[in-house]
Amino acid sequence: MSSTKKSPLEVLILILTLEKSAQHLLTALFFVVDVPGIGKPDIGPNFNISGEAMALLNLALFGAFILGLYGKIKGAGWALKLIWGSAALDIVLEFLFHGLFYITVSIVVSTLLIILIDRFTRQESASHGPGS
Repeated sequence: MSSTKKSPLEVLILILTLEKSAQHLLTALFFVVDVPGIGKPDIGPNFNISGEAMALLNLALFGAFILGLYGKIKGAGWALKLIWGSAALDIVLEFLFHGLFYITVSIVVSTLLIILIDRFTRQESASHGPGS
């Protein structure tokens, strides 16, 4: 991590981003590897998409979250925007595949991540605003 001390809010954002990364990497794996006792993830009844295509979609989200995490750790200004956008896309895709009011843990974590990023961004803006 960079040499500056991270706030508890920032640490929580990093932890949740790491969780989203792990979730999408494991989900991609489960779409292409038959793990006894787990089976393939359920994408809902709305679309008939191959496991390989779903694995690629999950790998893309994994890559976006990991890139955002790396950028945030390095202090890149674009990183939180990428994490926020990836979380928003995750919510949209979950609702698209499962239906509008089918709430999953993934939706809860992505929603929490968006809220925390918005709060962190506001705190950062306020601390660097006029008179700072």
